[in-house]
Amino acid sequence: MNLKTIAPYLLSFLLLVTVVFIDRSSFNAMQEYIGEVDHTREVITSLERLANHLKSAQIYSPSYAGISRQRFYQLYKQEADSVSGDLVRLQYLVRADTAQARRIVAIARLIHQHLPVLMQYNIVEIIRAGEDWRLNDLYVIHSAINEAIQLEKAQLLAQKENLDRSTVISSRLTTIFSILAILIILLTFGMNLVLSRRRRWLEGFLESVLNTSRNGVICYQAVREKNQIVDFRILFANYATHELLDAEPDLIIGKNLTELPPVWQDPEVLARFRSVVESGQPQQFESLYRRNEEPIWLYVVLGRLNDGLTATFHDITELKRYQEDLQLNIHQLSRSNENLQQFAYVASHDLQEPLRKIQSFSSLIVSRYRDQIDEDGKSLLVRLQHSAERMQRLVQGLLTYSRLTTQPLRMAPVNLSAVLSEVVSDLEVIIQEKQADIIIDSLPVVDGDAVQLRQLFQNLLSNALKFVAPDVKPRVNIKARPLVKADELPQYDHNKPKRYIAIEVHDNGIGFDLKYQERIFQLFQRLHGRSQYEGTGIGLAVCRKVIDNHQGYIRVNSRPGKGTTFTVYLPENSSI
Repeated sequence: MNLKTIAPYLLSFLLLVTVVFIDRSSFNAMQEYIGEVDHTREVITSLERLANHLKSAQIYSPSYAGISRQRFYQLYKQEADSVSGDLVRLQYLVRADTAQARRIVAIARLIHQHLPVLMQYNIVEIIRAGEDWRLNDLYVIHSAINEAIQLEKAQLLAQKENLDRSTVISSRLTTIFSILAILIILLTFGMNLVLSRRRRWLEGFLESVLNTSRNGVICYQAVREKNQIVDFRILFANYATHELLDAEPDLIIGKNLTELPPVWQDPEVLARFRSVVESGQPQQFESLYRRNEEPIWLYVVLGRLNDGLTATFHDITELKRYQEDLQLNIHQLSRSNENLQQFAYVASHDLQEPLRKIQSFSSLIVSRYRDQIDEDGKSLLVRLQHSAERMQRLVQGLLTYSRLTTQPLRMAPVNLSAVLSEVVSDLEVIIQEKQADIIIDSLPVVDGDAVQLRQLFQNLLSNALKFVAPDVKPRVNIKARPLVKADELPQYDHNKPKRYIAIEVHDNGIGFDLKYQERIFQLFQRLHGRSQYEGTGIGLAVCRKVIDNHQGYIRVNSRPGKGTTFTVYLPENSSI
């Protein structure tokens, strides 16, 4: 239970405690008031008794006691004798009240001054004796006693008013705090009732989700002895457990792992369980499980839950099979690459060597036996030499293409303007023969493999010079376009870079129908016969391979007789 849950109850408890404290204080005040009332009444009673006894002393006279009924005067005598005791009692009762104590002292002084005379003579005898001045003091004494009585009554009234005011405040506070406490309790109870229903709904929803999940979910509680984990008890298992592990949830819930079949007690898995509970660090791993003697692979995720853990798992047997097939395919691809590398070696050495010998021997035959061979024989030898040369170009083209597939890229900043200058220099002879105009704008620097990029632009420029009408002077424009957003490109792959640099190579050649735009990038595909235009049909396939290696794109736009434009898209900052 968290603080938010218990806070309303704590507040209600504090309010109720406050109510009890206020009631207790009010009760104490009431008791104190009762005590003060009793004390005040006792003081008043004592003052009144003093006044009455003093009056008895004024009536009593020894001379009259002798001639009258002794019993009647004896009563006045007893009351007169009590005056001194009354004074002592009053002084004790008002000791805490300074003003009253002074007044009682003054009264006592006057009484003690006249009491001996009063015990010998009554008022009539005093007046006859000419000492009526004493009546003045007796009046002062009775007035002081009355004032003391009135003061006590006034204090009693003030105490009653304070008590009434305190009682009203206490009653109001008690009522307010009690109502607040009751409201908080009712509100909290209502909220808890709603939350309880919500919790039950969520528990049902969670159970429904868990039981409809294809993933198995098992909750374990650690079983400890001497603070050491010795076993795990199953607290929950969803329905997928039956399908994945062939175990009925109702039959395994509440049991320890040691009570289940040995297949549940893999030491490595149990060690992972202990590690998760003790360290709190989740774990993910693959585990081999035998379901009815059939091996299946499970991907397991463990996470600590209090003094236990939750294990979720799903069947990855098919995935493992795919992985094994993938490993087999990778192995086969690796062997294929090795074979391709061997082919490249053979093509660069063993295959070209017989071709060179054919060319060399055919040249020797023509030079040595020129006079002995007729024109048909010479024609056949020339055709043989041309076929050998074409075969050599095909082998070299295949070698170039295979190297693009097998050799890793050597990425570095490449100045495309410098690359095009080198390409133009290499093609200088054919450029001069055809009197071609090559116009190259300023080109940017990109990240790439300089050798492959040179092959790319050399093939594009060679095609532009090659596929041109006989009576047309070749003209090639090469320029760069501003940065292009990747999503503007056709068939954009979101895993590739986001921005590209576009390089356009435009010529005024013979062009072609765009229905062949995919065919021209395939190996050995030609749109024209060898008698019209020389070539191996490998150049544009090499271009596309270079572009693919650089995670770029290449597009072509052409019309028969209207020239061709190849647009190359290279990443602004390649992360290959």
